[in-house]
This record gives sequence, C-alpha cells and structure tokens, in this order.
Amino acid sequence: MSQLDPDGPTARRSPLDAIAAGDDVAGRKEAVRRAVRRARSAAPEARRLAADGARAARALALVDELLAPGSVIACYLSTAEEPGTLGLVESLRAGGHRVLAPVLGGLPDGRPRHDVAWAWYEGPEALAPGLWSIPDPTGEALPARALAQADLVLVPALGVGLDGSRVGAGGGWYDRALRHVRPGTPCWALVNDDEVADRMPREPHDRPVDGIITSTRAVATPGP
Repeated sequence: MSQLDPDGPTARRSPLDAIAAGDDVAGRKEAVRRAVRRARSAAPEARRLAADGARAARALALVDELLAPGSVIACYLSTAEEPGTLGLVESLRAGGHRVLAPVLGGLPDGRPRHDVAWAWYEGPEALAPGLWSIPDPTGEALPARALAQADLVLVPALGVGLDGSRVGAGGGWYDRALRHVRPGTPCWALVNDDEVADRMPREPHDRPVDGIITSTRAVATPGP
C-alpha cells in the first residue's frame, strides 16, 4: 500500500498561509523564517522528539516504497530545533543504504568553506560540530557533483507549499547543491505539520521539491 497521503495534496490550514501571501517575495520569505524559528524554539522537547520519531517512520516507509536496497540517500544532519534526522540517517545506514551528508564546516587549513561539499555518513561517532553547530561528517569531503549519486534527496525547509515551493534558511546552499542532482531524482522536504501551506513565496532560482514528509503524512507535490 502506498505511503503517500491518501487524500492527496489537500490543504490543511496553516498559520503560514497568511504570512506567505503578498507581493513582497523577499519580505514574505523572511517573515516565514521568523515565524517558524520562533515556533520551533518554543516547542516542548517531548513534542519535538515524538514528531521526529513519527516523521522518521514515514520517511523510512517512503524509502522502502521508492528505492531498492543499498540505494544512496542524501540527507541533511539536523540541529536541535530542526525536524530531526540523526536517528533517521542511522536507521538508513543500518538498513543497508548509503547516506550522503552536507559538509558545512571549515576547510582543513581553517578557512571557511563556501563551496558545496558532501561526505559519507559513517555513524554518530564520525560527526563533529560544524558551522552554527550543525553536525559535520568527519570523513573525506566530496565535491558538489557527488550528489549525482543520490537516488533520493531529503532537504531541510522552514516552510513548504503543497505546490512544491520551499523556503530554506536563506543562505542558498541547497539552491547551489541541487544543480548537481540527477534528472528525475526525487527531492523531498522534512518539516512540521504547521509548516506546510498552500504555497510559499518563490523566486526564479528556487528549486521546488517533489514531496513533503511530516509526522502525519507524506504528500507528493507537482515538483519542478
């Protein structure tokens, strides 16, 4: 049986619908970011952990449905207030999949890293605090084109629209990274239920996502 939401991409009213509406695209994006960060920081830890577990279960079910054993999955490594992925990537690895994770920290000589890079996730013991305390894999850094190996990409977001529109953190890292994804490779966003709206403000460089995973549903979108 399909793991996708049987109701399809039907809107469930979100507080972000009103915030995301309007003509000032840059201003609306910032308003979405502020609202979501404020809500995430106020969420009780127990609620966050419960949502993380349910969302990971839905993501794993989707992986089982879409991918063959031993596939490559690119996935972000979460901070404390983001939709959690640290348990998810460990489950993926334990299930025989290979996981590519972003490398966001500095270069070996101490200079900051501005390019897109990836590394293989090799377990929680092979992580170190990176930029903004985001976990960084400590293995060999791979170039941006390594993303072409991925059969599925799981991306972070601060808000996602049911039309596939996505608001990220604002640094443009995934806009640059996703240029290297193989054509046809699905890209899904992991968010909380109240971070899904009808649509998000979108600029020409924004790459839409193909689906949304929350703790209660997995919804395919129209995609790019």
